Amino acid sequence: MAKPYPIVPLSFVDGLNHLNDSLLTYHMAVEGLLRRFATEGAPYKYENVIAGLDNLFMPVLEGYQDIQAQCEMGLKMGMRGIVTLDETDQQ
Repeated sequence: MAKPYPIVPLSFVDGLNHLNDSLLTYHMAVEGLLRRFATEGAPYKYENVIAGLDNLFMPVLEGYQDIQAQCEMGLKMGMRGIVTLDETDQQ
């Protein structure tokens, strides 16, 4: 059976592209930081690095949570649809 999904105004998800770009940038920064730590050692206390990374990541996470909350609100308000495929699309 098909599961109902929220059908929400585009304004609810306008921030997804920006959030995805921010998440990719965060990923690249962390990857570079870990690579540098592995080759040169850590110039800072790990606790400070983790706190800094947390400060960078929290706005991204909160953005995704805001979009989720808006979509859940849309479901509660009855803004939903069920996606179905034509028989030709199922092959």
